[in-house]
Amino acid sequence: MTAILQTHRRQLWQHFDIVLLALVSMLVIIGIAMIRSTTFESPELAAYPFVQIRWAIIGLIVLFVMAAVDYRYWRPLARPIYIFVFVWLLAVAVAGIAEFGATRRVLLGSLYIQPSEMAKIGTILWISDFVHHFREKIKEFKWVLISLAYAGIPAGLVLMEPNLSTAIMVMIVWFAIMFAAGLKWQHILIFIVAGIVAIPFLWFVMQDYQRLRIIRFINPSLDPSAEYNVLQSLISIGSGGLFGEGYNHASQVNLRFLKVRHTDFIFASLSAEFGFVGAALLIITLALIIFRILRVARMTDDPFGALICYGVAAMVFYQSFFNLGMNMNLLPVTGLPLPFVSYGGSALVTYMFAIGLVESVALRHKLTDYGS
Repeated sequence: MTAILQTHRRQLWQHFDIVLLALVSMLVIIGIAMIRSTTFESPELAAYPFVQIRWAIIGLIVLFVMAAVDYRYWRPLARPIYIFVFVWLLAVAVAGIAEFGATRRVLLGSLYIQPSEMAKIGTILWISDFVHHFREKIKEFKWVLISLAYAGIPAGLVLMEPNLSTAIMVMIVWFAIMFAAGLKWQHILIFIVAGIVAIPFLWFVMQDYQRLRIIRFINPSLDPSAEYNVLQSLISIGSGGLFGEGYNHASQVNLRFLKVRHTDFIFASLSAEFGFVGAALLIITLALIIFRILRVARMTDDPFGALICYGVAAMVFYQSFFNLGMNMNLLPVTGLPLPFVSYGGSALVTYMFAIGLVESVALRHKLTDYGS
């Protein structure tokens, strides 16, 4: 019996997507290298590369643990997780810590908890479970609306923090999973019209600084000084030319003209140091990660596993698209970090958790009856 189990485990890990792990690991290593370069000779930021290394190790452990755990075990836990995250989001609204005009974290002992990060992964799990549970009814508009409310309640609480970008991410993940499940084009059209009608309401509930970001993006001449960092980002990207100025030799980065260069604008820093070629390779790597995730979704015969993969792919695409867009002044500044690259422990662990879920699906894509 023991020999059979050992053989089963070996067969299981043969399906581990080593290419996906290699691509993710490459981005994490690039991120650590860029964090070191962008914080070089900044005493107040000197520890950041080492902190990111620790978070990367934790993230790698989380990835392998999530891969080892059968993803189908999460199905019965989806609704308890929903309640758990909902309670934490309420705790932010009631007793959250205000920082920089937003209330996004709560203090538990000596730990700072950011429930909006939980909501990202939670949305993938609970919407995938909902769609899988009601897959025979999901084409009926009533059940589409119920799923929308299911995702919209936590998204609304995230929006109240205010955290517009994460609230939008929750809804994009919902839409991606519903679309993959066969959302009717008539329903999509209804939501497009409803979204256009809801724009004035969304504008009303946005904070003043969020409105100003959009106004300044549309018409920078109203306040040229407010777009300082976006301008520096464009200068940094342009200064890199074809091959860049060299690692730790980019003038815009080293002379600290570019702010938040290790987080929101790390892509501009990389472009300055490695030029168009380096930036293109980074974008290609992100695209390949999304492709590998979608490949796993197509391989599995289990709808729940496939929906998890579609949700993770949507999350990686959305955050990458918006971060790159704001770096190139194609979208308003949102404060979204670049997945796997930007400095930040909670975001890195969240994405490694998500990749671990995808790897769990990959390991078991030929064993859909096992453990059912």
